[in-house]
Amino acid sequence: EMMKVMTRHLTRGVLVASLFILFALTALFAFFDLVRQLGNIGTRYSLLQAVTMTTLNLPTRIYEVMPVAALVGAVYTLSRWAANSEFTILRVSGLSPLKLAGMLSVSGIVLSLATYGLGEFVAPTTYKLRDQMQLETVNGAMTAYGYDSGIWLRDVVRNAAGEAQTTRFVNVRSLVNGERGAKTGAWRVFEFNADRELTRIIHAAGADYVRGEGWHLKNAVVEQLPKVAKDETPMIDKATVRRHSDMMLATDLRPDLLGVLTIRPERMGIADLWLYVDYLKENKQTSERYESALWKRVFYPLAIFVMLAVSMPFAYLNARSGGVSIKIFVGLMIGITFYALNNIFSFLSVINTWSPVLMSVLPSLIMMSLAAVAMWWVERR
Repeated sequence: EMMKVMTRHLTRGVLVASLFILFALTALFAFFDLVRQLGNIGTRYSLLQAVTMTTLNLPTRIYEVMPVAALVGAVYTLSRWAANSEFTILRVSGLSPLKLAGMLSVSGIVLSLATYGLGEFVAPTTYKLRDQMQLETVNGAMTAYGYDSGIWLRDVVRNAAGEAQTTRFVNVRSLVNGERGAKTGAWRVFEFNADRELTRIIHAAGADYVRGEGWHLKNAVVEQLPKVAKDETPMIDKATVRRHSDMMLATDLRPDLLGVLTIRPERMGIADLWLYVDYLKENKQTSERYESALWKRVFYPLAIFVMLAVSMPFAYLNARSGGVSIKIFVGLMIGITFYALNNIFSFLSVINTWSPVLMSVLPSLIMMSLAAVAMWWVERR
């Protein structure tokens, strides 16, 4: 019964301290986000619009700093227990490191579930709203993240037997998802036949999406290329150019697939990333970047348990004058190091095409190993 009471007491202390740290870190990030927009306030949009866009970005910031807040909150709570001799009494009463880990796991479950919900449902939605608001305020269009040329996609048209009949490489300059439907900027379509020969090139000034039919291309120019002769006989057919004021391009490329590329993979939810990775693999396209973001999303909330494990050795250290402040500072530095390692290994996964799963788990494994070594050291003292 006493352990249940102490578990509730510890859980309440860790959660309250973590929320306080979370509020402080999020407010700091929000301030920096607002400062970065000072050059646009009064010229491209108002102060109220800047504050609104900063507010819509807060769930993403909260998601990013949650493990750090959990670590610092747990370090603060355990350090206070050590300073007030509460932890010493519990150790004399038979509290083992395993039991302490079980007590901390209650806070870990609450915080990790909140992080999953925030990262899967709240943050992607608010980030899209922020992008749409920015789109309306600056009168621009969202282009593919990281590509100045716009959105690039591979589209395979199959026959009734399921064999690839035509392969298209589609380039869309920009995408606008509004209340009246999806509209795009300029299109370029390169079509190849089953023999990998370029057969047709389509240029269009813009397009509207028609549900169930495809994309309605405007002012399209179609360049039909002749079939390349396999032998030495001269080609008789010539390239033809036709102009169409309206042209329907039947394709399975939906606006949501195009819209995926206008959002940073790190800002997408697990469900969206999973579907898009399947789409890329099905069309034999590079998916490392999205796989890395997917597995990072899967394992990142679980890192809260690792951060709570890292906080455990701080309870075994003697608290002297100013000791709690020093412990909080060290905990904050460890949290920032974990955050940096997480981003570094994500980049390494994409650059070197290493296993996305391994690179997503490795920062947590490193921190868990350091926590185990630290616990062994404080237990031997």
